[in-house]
Amino acid sequence: MAIKAVFMVHATLQASTPVFACTSIAVGKDASATGYPIITHSDDSGDHTTDVRLIRIPRKKWPVGSKRPLYYWSPGYPRVVSSELSPEYAAVEGQSETVPIGHIPQVEETWAYWDAVYGIQNERGLAMGESSCGAKTVGFPASPDKPWGYNRAMIHDLSKIAMERCETARCAVETMGPIAVEQGFYCEDSGEPTAPAYQSSAECLTIADGVTGEIWLFNVMTGRGNASAIWAAQRIPSDHVVPVANSFTIRKMKLNDPENFLYSPGVTKLAEEMGWWSSRDEIAADVFDFFGAYGYTPSKEAIPPNMVSKLAYYSGRRMWRVWGLLTPEAARNIDPDKGWLPYTPDPYPTSLQARKGSVTVQMVMDAHRDHYEGTEYDLTVGMSAGPNGSPNRWAT
Repeated sequence: MAIKAVFMVHATLQASTPVFACTSIAVGKDASATGYPIITHSDDSGDHTTDVRLIRIPRKKWPVGSKRPLYYWSPGYPRVVSSELSPEYAAVEGQSETVPIGHIPQVEETWAYWDAVYGIQNERGLAMGESSCGAKTVGFPASPDKPWGYNRAMIHDLSKIAMERCETARCAVETMGPIAVEQGFYCEDSGEPTAPAYQSSAECLTIADGVTGEIWLFNVMTGRGNASAIWAAQRIPSDHVVPVANSFTIRKMKLNDPENFLYSPGVTKLAEEMGWWSSRDEIAADVFDFFGAYGYTPSKEAIPPNMVSKLAYYSGRRMWRVWGLLTPEAARNIDPDKGWLPYTPDPYPTSLQARKGSVTVQMVMDAHRDHYEGTEYDLTVGMSAGPNGSPNRWAT
C-alpha cells in the first residue's frame, strides 16, 4: 500500500529580505480527500544554487560488517558525490568522491527511495517534509575544515537513513533520534562559532507512512556543548492539519505517553540546568514544553532590532494562513497577529482538526502558492507588492 504524498519546490515568503523559508504541511489520512496522509515540503534555497536533481536510490543488499557513510551535504551542486549511494550520484566531469565524516553500521538490506536535498519517499510508502528551525543550541560538523566541529549527522543523512531502513513514521523517529544522539547533530545553516546562527540551527520533519497511516512530527537540535542531540516527536491525530513554518511546533509533551510522544533520554535536563524551563511551571509533573524550553528567541542585541516581531510573524502567520485555507472552521478563532514564539501566551495549537475528507491535494498545493490574497496581508497589492504588483521577493 503506497502513501499519497506531495512534494513541491516552491517558497511562500512574507519578508522583503532574503530568507530561508521552507514550509511543510501535513494532512492526516481522515482529513485527506484521498484517504491517505499528505506530506509536503517547499524548499527555498536562499542565496544557494540548489542541486535540484531528483535521484532514485536503488534497493540494495549489503555484506555483513558494512558501514553506512555519513556525509557533509553541500548546499550547492553537487550536494554529494557517491557512487555507493546511487549510480546517479557518481562522479562526472572530473568530480571527486565526497569523503565521509563518519560511519554507522549498515543493515542487511536498504529500501529504494526518491532523494533530493532530503529523503522524499521510499518504496514502502514512507514520506517526509522538512523545515529548518531555530533553537538555543548550535552544532558544527566534524569536517576537516572545521576543527571546532564534533558532529556527524545532519538532517540530510538522518532522513535518508530512515528512508533506507523504515516502513513506518514511528520507525523513522526511532531510527533517526538515537543516531543523532550518538553521532551528534548539526544543521547546514549553523553559522560559525564566532557568529552562531541560532535562528537556523535545528530541524523539523513531518513524517507519514502508508502502512499505519500515521503522521509524526520530529524536532531535533544539537545537545550541550556542540555535541550529541536533543529531540522530540509527536504523533498527530488522523483528522488534523499541521503547518510547519521554520519553527518547532511540539509544545506540551506528555512524557508518560509513548503512544503519542517520543523523545531523547534526559530531554528536559539541559533546559532545567540552564533555567530555560521548570517543571514547577507545568500543570503536571509529566508535562514538558519542548518549544517553550528550547525554541530560539532573539536577544535584545539581535540584528535587525525588530528581529523578535519579524520572527514571530515569519512562522506564525504562515501557520495561520495554512489553517485558514485548509480547515477554516477550526481556524476561525486563530489570531494572525499573535505570532509564534516560545514565550507567546496562550499559543497556537500544534495542529487543528479538519472535516473528514475535506482537504484535497490541490488545496494543499494552492496553499503553498498563496501570497495571503484577499487578506489584509495580501502581498499582491499596495506597497507590499512593489511597483509591478508582484508578490515575489528576490535577493539583490
